[in-house]
Amino acid sequence: MPHRFRLVAPWAMALVASTASAQLQPREVLVVYDSRSADSRNVAEYYAGSAKVPGGVGNLPGIHPDVNVYNLQQAGQFLALPGGCTYTEFTTRIRDPIRAHLLAQNLQTQVRCLVMTKGLPHRIDDTDVPGLGDNPGQWVNEFNAGDATAASMCADLSFLWQNLTAGEAGAGGDSRADGFILNPLWKSTFPATTFTNAHARITNKAWIAFVGTGQGWTTSPSALPPQRLTQGDIMLVCTLDGHTVADVKAMIDRAQNVVFNVNTAAFIFDESGSNGLNDAGTNTEFDNLAPAATRFTDDYESSRDRLVNDRRFDPAKVFYNAGDGDTNFLVGPNVNYGGQGVVITNPILSLVHFGANHSGNKPGGTAGTTYATSFNYAPGAFFCTMESFNGRAFGGLGELGQEGAADFIAAGGTFAICNVWEPFANFTADADLVVRSFILGNMTWVEAAYTAIPCLSWQQMIVGDPLSRPIRSVEDIDNDGDVDLDDLYAWHANPTDLNRSATVDAVDLDILQTAVRGWDHYNVRR
Repeated sequence: MPHRFRLVAPWAMALVASTASAQLQPREVLVVYDSRSADSRNVAEYYAGSAKVPGGVGNLPGIHPDVNVYNLQQAGQFLALPGGCTYTEFTTRIRDPIRAHLLAQNLQTQVRCLVMTKGLPHRIDDTDVPGLGDNPGQWVNEFNAGDATAASMCADLSFLWQNLTAGEAGAGGDSRADGFILNPLWKSTFPATTFTNAHARITNKAWIAFVGTGQGWTTSPSALPPQRLTQGDIMLVCTLDGHTVADVKAMIDRAQNVVFNVNTAAFIFDESGSNGLNDAGTNTEFDNLAPAATRFTDDYESSRDRLVNDRRFDPAKVFYNAGDGDTNFLVGPNVNYGGQGVVITNPILSLVHFGANHSGNKPGGTAGTTYATSFNYAPGAFFCTMESFNGRAFGGLGELGQEGAADFIAAGGTFAICNVWEPFANFTADADLVVRSFILGNMTWVEAAYTAIPCLSWQQMIVGDPLSRPIRSVEDIDNDGDVDLDDLYAWHANPTDLNRSATVDAVDLDILQTAVRGWDHYNVRR
C-alpha cells in the first residue's frame, strides 16, 4: 500500500506520497571557512581565534582556539556563494577539498565534526529541476518517483567519504542521493564519538532500498561493519549562521557556560488539531505520522510528558497546546498581537511549534511568521518547529510564508534544527530526543541533535555551537558553574530533593551521579 506523506508547508495539501556522556572535543572539530567571504572569515575568526584565521579584525582569542580550521580558498576552486549550490559545485568546491585537506593533514579519523560558517551555501539543489524542493506539490511527485536529490548541505556532508551521486542519471533510485538515508545515530543513547569511525571511508557499502516511502536507503543489517553503515561512519556537521555576523557571534556567546535554571525555564510545545494524548500508534497529527521506521513517538506530547515526569524542571512551566485558532496559539510578550494568543512571559528553552501550520487564525493575523520574535529566551534555547522552510532564509534566501530559525537566533535563540527544503512531516526531527539527550541528558549540542534526526542526505540542518554542553542548576549543588565530584560530596553532606518528589531518595542520587559521570567521562578524553 502506498504511504501518505504530509507536507509541512501551510498552503499545501497532504498528498500520496537514556543518555550517555557527551564525548566531542575541540581537537575533533574542523571549522570550514572561505577567506574570500568576509562573513565566513569573520565567523571562523571569532570561533577559532585570529591566530588560526588571519585577515580579520585581529587579536581575537577565539571561543574554541583548540579546534582545527580549513580555508576553502586554499583548494584553488571558485568561491561557493551563500544560499544554494548545484551538486557539482558542492562536490568540487566544498566536499572534495575538505576530503583532501583531512587526508593531507592526517586528520581523517581524528576529526568527527565539521563546522560550516556563515557565507557558505546551505542548500544543494535538485540535480534535475532547480528549486523543486521549494514547491511541495511537485516535490512530492519527484520524491514518489524516487528521484528527489535536493538536500541540506550539512546533511550530505554527513556522508563525507561516500560518493552519493555515483550512478545518478535522472532515474528513480539510480544513486544514493535520491531520497533519504536512514540515520544510524537516530535514537542513539550514546554520543557519536563513542563509536569507531574506522570504516567511514569504505565506499562499497551494502546499500539496500528502503521500500514503501518514496526513495529511502539503508544498508543490509546482515552485512559486517565495513559494508554496513554504522554510527561511527557519520560525520557530524553543523553550521554557524544567521541573518548577520553579529547574530552569529551573539548565538555563539549564548552557548558558552550555559546553566539551565530548572525553576524559571519554560518549554513551548504548540501543535493544533491534536487529541492531546501521547498516542502509542500513528495517527493524522503532523508530529505522529507513519511510517514507523521514521517515527519515534507522538512527538509534542511525549516531549511534554518526558519533562513533566522527570520533574527536574518545573512541570508548571511546560506549556503544551493541542487546540486550534488564535485563542490557542502560544506567543511571547515582545510582539503586540492585539491581545490575541496565549502569552507566555517566562524565558523559554524550547520553541517547538506548528507556527504557520497551526490551524485557524493566527494572533494579530501575523503571528504565523513572527512568533519566534515574541518570546523571551533562556540561554541554550532550541528551535525545532513543524514548518517546511524554517531553514531557508540563511544566505539571504528568505522564508516562504513561515517563521525561520534565523529569526529565532536574531531574537535570542541559541540552537536550531531546521529544514532547508520541503522535508515532509514524516521525516522531521524529533524534539523529544533533543529533550532526552540535551535538555535532560549530557550530550553536546551536535551529538544530541544527530540522535533526533531520522534521515540524513535530506533537508535538516543543525545550527549552533556543536561543543556546547549545558548543565542544569539543580545538579550544580555547590553553585560553582560545573558538575563534578565536589557536587557529590556536597549532596552527601546535605542530601536534597532534585526531582520535586518531596522525598530525598536514591533517585536523586542517581540523577546527580549520572550528571557527574557524564562530565567525568568528558574530562578524561580532554
